Amino acid sequence: MKALHFLWLKFWRSVQAEIGQFFLLAPGDFADFISSRKHTALFARYRARFILSRVRMAAAVFAVLTPLWMIVDFTTFPLKIAGSLAVARIISSIAFGALAFFCHCSPGARQARIAVGMLLAIPTAFFVFSRILLANQHFSALGQALVTGYAFLPFIVLTGLALFPLVLLETLLFSLPMLSAFMFSDLFHTQGILPGMKDISLFWLLLLITVMSSMASLSQLQLMKGLFQQSIQDPLTHLWNRRSGEQFLQLQMAQALRQKFPLTVVFLDLDNFKQVNDIFGHEAGDDVLLHAAEQTKAALRDSDAVIRWGGEEFVLVMPYTTAEWVSKRLDAIILSGTIQRPDGQHMTWSGGIAQWPQDDAGTWQALVKLADERMYRAKKEGKARIYAK
Repeated sequence: MKALHFLWLKFWRSVQAEIGQFFLLAPGDFADFISSRKHTALFARYRARFILSRVRMAAAVFAVLTPLWMIVDFTTFPLKIAGSLAVARIISSIAFGALAFFCHCSPGARQARIAVGMLLAIPTAFFVFSRILLANQHFSALGQALVTGYAFLPFIVLTGLALFPLVLLETLLFSLPMLSAFMFSDLFHTQGILPGMKDISLFWLLLLITVMSSMASLSQLQLMKGLFQQSIQDPLTHLWNRRSGEQFLQLQMAQALRQKFPLTVVFLDLDNFKQVNDIFGHEAGDDVLLHAAEQTKAALRDSDAVIRWGGEEFVLVMPYTTAEWVSKRLDAIILSGTIQRPDGQHMTWSGGIAQWPQDDAGTWQALVKLADERMYRAKKEGKARIYAK
């Protein structure tokens, strides 16, 4: 059993490595490739907004185009069948229109999944209905050609997966219903889905298209994630830059106000940093900033964020914490002196802490301003200290 377990682990690691090379995954990104559970709140919101915008566009187009095909149905099929298809098309068009309006909701991962699921569920339901309605009917050559066209709807729908940046579990979740519907519809046709072709061959072709669309979707996700990381990171310290930090603060503050959890903001500034640049040059100053960023990030939790606010200023965002807890946590960093200048002299921090709801600050801007004011007071009163009041 141990030998089998070892062989399985070796095989799985080689699979991960091959997938990582194909999709250009960085070390540690494989979990984000499989599931969205560990995506940062900011990236999850960014991805959800992108997905909702594409669903809205596709739903609006289908809402207009779907009923137009009724003209062809009425000129080809008997009146009863064409009328039933017309009702199904009108219902589908209304559903697409409602979905387009739904996509104006606040962007979130749950809303994005619901939107994509509905966008795929509407044509899936129409496909099943049309296959049952048209089962074992006898039509003219033109009518039979249209029936064949309806059978290709799953291919069009599953190709649409490539429009969205999805994780692996999401591609499976969204493709399985249509694949199941495709096989289910065969039960109503004695001649098979397409005359002259084996259904298993068609299903295999549909499966290949699904795999290719899923790969395109996953590649799109990785490209989006890479571009997103470049846009939010400070190029020197690899911390969040100010623009992305402000977006994160806005998101965290909105959640804190809604869910009533404490949110702490810390404003830190390296003491006497200008002397480093003046005496040793900007390259030495960059090394000090990089060391300071690494030290600060290592001292925080995974749920916290460190933002390079500008120059030697850093802002820490710490949800579900009190000012007292943060003050004790940061005292060791402020006074440790582990950050050194090129001549070996120790450097310290000055900082200010603001916390909602303890402080009277109902916006993230007010929290940052209050923490900034307390940081400047710490500077004036001797540096190497942090004030929470």
